Amino acid sequence: MVLISVLRRERSEFAVLLSLAAGAVLFLLILPELAQALRLIDELAMMAHVRLLYIDVVLRVIGIAYLAEFAAQVARDAGEGALAQKVELGGKVLILVLAVPIVGALVHLVLGVGL
Repeated sequence: MVLISVLRRERSEFAVLLSLAAGAVLFLLILPELAQALRLIDELAMMAHVRLLYIDVVLRVIGIAYLAEFAAQVARDAGEGALAQKVELGGKVLILVLAVPIVGALVHLVLGVGL
């Protein structure tokens, strides 16, 4: 992190690349724990008889939120605040699109009608 701070002052383009590489390495380090958590969620969903469609959508929403946040932070580190805002907006729109089937199922359940 100290190296990134020094590079940010001297050579900002390298600081962004180093920050991106550090994020990728951290992701690879937590990958085994993430896989274990996903297996546990899958087992719990099976035990609770929850449709896997809903679990899949929730996990995709979480993934999009994390990726959009990471991409926005990289854009901010590069001094591209406007791009960061657009990335965040794109992530929110994707999340909204993914939520439509769950909202439809909820309406169907509450009202007892199809969409």
